[in-house]
Amino acid sequence: MGRYQNEGAFEAAVDALDNLLTKCPELKATAGKKVEELVKELSLEAKADHAKQAVVSHADTVDPIQKIKKGFQEFKAHFKKEQTLFKALAESQHPKWMIIACADSRVDPAVVLGLELGEAFIIRNIASLVPPHSKESGHSSAGSAIEYAVLHLKVEHIMIIGHSRCGGIKALLGMKEDGSNKFSEYIEDWIGIAKHASKSTMAKCAQDCAFEDQWACCVKEAVNVSLWNCMSYPFVKEGVQQGTLALHGAFFDFVNGAFERWAINYKLEEAEKF
Repeated sequence: MGRYQNEGAFEAAVDALDNLLTKCPELKATAGKKVEELVKELSLEAKADHAKQAVVSHADTVDPIQKIKKGFQEFKAHFKKEQTLFKALAESQHPKWMIIACADSRVDPAVVLGLELGEAFIIRNIASLVPPHSKESGHSSAGSAIEYAVLHLKVEHIMIIGHSRCGGIKALLGMKEDGSNKFSEYIEDWIGIAKHASKSTMAKCAQDCAFEDQWACCVKEAVNVSLWNCMSYPFVKEGVQQGTLALHGAFFDFVNGAFERWAINYKLEEAEKF
């Protein structure tokens, strides 16, 4: 029934447009441009749907166990060819980067940035979040990874990467302050780390701003919250002050194939006497 209702609505819209242009022929040029834009938009949607179906169809035909077996066989061939590299990695690791990224299956930082084994110490979680320094918070996983990367591996850079259409950030935007729409046992407590990002997004984005734009804005704001939370760890703050450690924020737009990076500008100012 819905299909015919939709078709009827389409026919009614076409008839209404035809009647309008009959009465106001001077609008034909404007209508032509808008129809052309609509056709382009629908064409892009059709291509995206087709590509999505192709990916789903391919995934359905591949046995997941066989896929990882094949993947390891390919790695093993690479392992045999690169014995010098792997013997060095067997002794120690000296990554220059620590990367904090989302656990989303579409945004593996090693794949996106072309990183090889040993080049980056990576932690992944929901929404790429870093909790503030606290021994009582219960979020010791992220803190222990940052501590190990900075104090033991002596990484020179920490990059926090957010990404387009992040489910964790979408959930954050939908959370009510009074908790009346609680939907999970663990996720809400975790993404609550970035609740300030939601508030700052609402302050920055106009009410009529498209949700997709609000979503992307909130992802970037959440990255900034995590960057400042990083600075709450004494060993991170010390490294930044001494110039041995740099913090970076980043946003990977996998919809449009774009990547942007920014740095945190931290400066210890001289004390001012009053």
